[in-house]
Amino acid sequence: YYAYGVVQAARLAQKLDIKEIAVIEFGVGTGRGLIELESLQEQITGQFDVALRVFGFDLGDGLPAPKDVRDCPYLFRRGLYRMEKDTLQKRLKHATLILGDVQDTVERFFSAYSPPPIGFICFDMDYYSTTVSALQMLKTTQIERFLPRTLCYLDDIVGPDEACHSEYSGELLAINEFNSAAEDRKIAKIHGLAHKRIAECYWADQMYALHLFSHPQYNRFVDPEAI
Repeated sequence: YYAYGVVQAARLAQKLDIKEIAVIEFGVGTGRGLIELESLQEQITGQFDVALRVFGFDLGDGLPAPKDVRDCPYLFRRGLYRMEKDTLQKRLKHATLILGDVQDTVERFFSAYSPPPIGFICFDMDYYSTTVSALQMLKTTQIERFLPRTLCYLDDIVGPDEACHSEYSGELLAINEFNSAAEDRKIAKIHGLAHKRIAECYWADQMYALHLFSHPQYNRFVDPEAI
């Protein structure tokens, strides 16, 4: 699913004549996902001639305490997914690890790091409250900070039977509230994705796209099947 998101982002960037994109992971934890994103850099550059910058956001000390029932405290608790910061930093080759409360780090991200257009985002914040904070990045008026359709993977909407994920808590609630408040942008599920994969993939239900309808390149024609 990380490879799919990055490949589709790079493919769109190439069609839009964009030479570099950013990919972001919200909720790094042990760092496995961030290292996977790093490993895709060389392949993406070679196949699409699109450079990749990788950023990871994390508190650095594991999950904070849940704020209320919307954070699903029956699934998550303080201290889960604690990061070995020094060990992870040594393993990272190119990715930028941004530590701290996401509510603060997101606010200064564009000015502090000057990223290229964002093409893929993984939301793995577990909680409703922290996902809401991460989504503040997507509300920027600088709409060209993103590709016109930015791929989004939602990690915490499918889980064990005990999870009983719903639209009334967790990531799904945060996404629904974002969509209700935003007029010119929506985060929508990519329908029919599973049917286009060769192998069965459970993650197809977790892949969404941020549609930025007022983006200056949103209407640029990119259909590969058109004659």
